[in-house]
Amino acid sequence: RVHGGKEIFFLRMSIVSIRSLESKVLPAIIGICVMQILPYFVFVHPYIQLLVSGSSSVFVGCVRSLRQKKTESMTSKDAYMFPVIGSGVLFGLYILIKYVSKEYVNILLGLYFFIIGIFVVHATVHPYLQPLLPKKFSTHKPYHILFQIPFIGENGKVDLKVTQADFVSASIGAIIGFFYLRTKNWVLNNLFGVMFTIQGIENISIGSIKIGVVLLCGLFIYDIFWVFGTDVMVTVAKGFEAPIKLVFPKTMIVSGEETKFSMLGLGDLVIPGIYVAMLLRYDNIKLKGKAQYFIYCFSGYVVGLLSTVGVMHVFQAAQPALLYLVPACLLTSLVPAYFANDIQNLFAYTEE
Repeated sequence: RVHGGKEIFFLRMSIVSIRSLESKVLPAIIGICVMQILPYFVFVHPYIQLLVSGSSSVFVGCVRSLRQKKTESMTSKDAYMFPVIGSGVLFGLYILIKYVSKEYVNILLGLYFFIIGIFVVHATVHPYLQPLLPKKFSTHKPYHILFQIPFIGENGKVDLKVTQADFVSASIGAIIGFFYLRTKNWVLNNLFGVMFTIQGIENISIGSIKIGVVLLCGLFIYDIFWVFGTDVMVTVAKGFEAPIKLVFPKTMIVSGEETKFSMLGLGDLVIPGIYVAMLLRYDNIKLKGKAQYFIYCFSGYVVGLLSTVGVMHVFQAAQPALLYLVPACLLTSLVPAYFANDIQNLFAYTEE
């Protein structure tokens, strides 16, 4: 039970129902799409594109995570090891850029993301596409696709059950992937990047709030070290032509002219996003459908993005976004919980 003026102040913001958040998913998706189209007609400042596309992608992923029945759950060990493993992968990519032809590496990455992208696009668009297709596309007896993943043995046997609706949504992914491989167009890159973000937030659970705090703190140090301490992060981000980042044109797109881009790594969306999404699921279960901590933390995430672009603009240099996003997300979730006498309940919540 909540007592006192400060606690009541923090609860006054909790009037937003989760049902009302679900109704804002479509406007958020439209906002993302508009940010990809407008630069072809008018100048849109890249910071506006970044804020709208980034925050909207996180919002959609969080709301969709409410519907997910089965998720990949992270353990405490995973959280402690994530920055270490991430550092190894990042440095490995850096070595590839330095000593292997970028052309070959980008071809391999392109093929990899083409295959993964088909599944990601299918999973993202299928819920919206299915109601628009004839009913028989989903109600017929599903087809079975059997295949064996090489070198894995019995564990590599895969049995997929697919409907005609699945084929349609997967075909959309294949078409987007084909044209992305051919053109490396920035809009197609962003479409893939947004869908990777949504699926990551939707399907990954950090297990508990405590694990989320550990993960964010570890990656806070990771991001600062690799951006400020070395040129590794920036080199990898700029060196690979793959949807591992969202890019935003700094000028209006003009045919035949070279365009420079600002960028935002997908890790700066997915990592804080899975923490924000867990708070939304906590609200849904523990607070009976009232979006309280989610509103605080998502607002903090947006403020963190604003801080990132503000500092980036002042110093005209790449910034480790998690330097601003992690404190913003942690403070706007844990401080309200403390004043509401709910910090123990928040830390006791688990999805493991």
